[in-house]
Amino acid sequence: MTPKTRAAVAVMGAAALFGTSATSQALLAPGAPGVSVAAMRLLVGSAGLVAFVVWRGHRSELGALWRRPLVWLMGLAVAGYQAFFFVGASRTGVAVGTLISLAIAPFLAGVLGWAMKEGAPGWIWVASTVIAITGVGLLMAGNLATGDPLGMLSAAAAGACYAVYTVLGVGLTRTGYQASAVLASSFAVGALVLLPAALTSTWWFSPSGVVEVLWLGIVTTTVAYLLFGIGLRELQPGHIATLNLFEPAVATVLSVLVLGETLGTMGWIGCLLVIGALALLGAAEGRNDPDREPTGVMT
Repeated sequence: MTPKTRAAVAVMGAAALFGTSATSQALLAPGAPGVSVAAMRLLVGSAGLVAFVVWRGHRSELGALWRRPLVWLMGLAVAGYQAFFFVGASRTGVAVGTLISLAIAPFLAGVLGWAMKEGAPGWIWVASTVIAITGVGLLMAGNLATGDPLGMLSAAAAGACYAVYTVLGVGLTRTGYQASAVLASSFAVGALVLLPAALTSTWWFSPSGVVEVLWLGIVTTTVAYLLFGIGLRELQPGHIATLNLFEPAVATVLSVLVLGETLGTMGWIGCLLVIGALALLGAAEGRNDPDREPTGVMT
């Protein structure tokens, strides 16, 4: 298995864990405010990431990164993604909220990555992204008529934030920083931004709330983003965002099987298209193609 193939598998593993986030909230903390859930997730998750970086002996990188304005911009994008995502999912439903939040991310990440000189994503990315977004469109088709406009707008804003922090994260790792340190420093900034929201709600005082915080913080943030970080150094931003479309497929299946949300024939076809597109891109990442290497780094 080549480094790029391992990176692609790691990103998809992270996406699978991300895909459990909204469903776990619906089960364990259904009445919790979305921004408060995002704040608690970042507080616990960023603490886990920072602890991992310190354990690996890269503490000095954290200080260096916190002195870089790009990390603070990345942290704002992280906070925005978390907050908008949970607001969108709570207002539109787990399946639709997750799908909308990530439908626009591959295109935006690919274009932003190219603009930041991280390399052109390539024709295989274009094909796989078109197939995946077509699949996402089919998944959404049966739900948009009854969707909540503010919820859908929040979900779209989450997708834009995701694209921004992915591109910035890739750029920072290409300048020599450890991916885990980049993620830990930016997520700590995001946690600081959302800290007031964490302190204004008590939903996490209950046993189910504690379980939810631990699941979101440790599993879907610390563990998942360590896997995600493997892709930051090896893959281009657009490729990472397309691979992460596995998240809405997982979230949709869970919403149907666990929460009882409905998904018609077109929706299941959409899921298959997303999975097929990811298989195409994942296979492409295993090829030794120098034309797909980054053409520059971000300063």
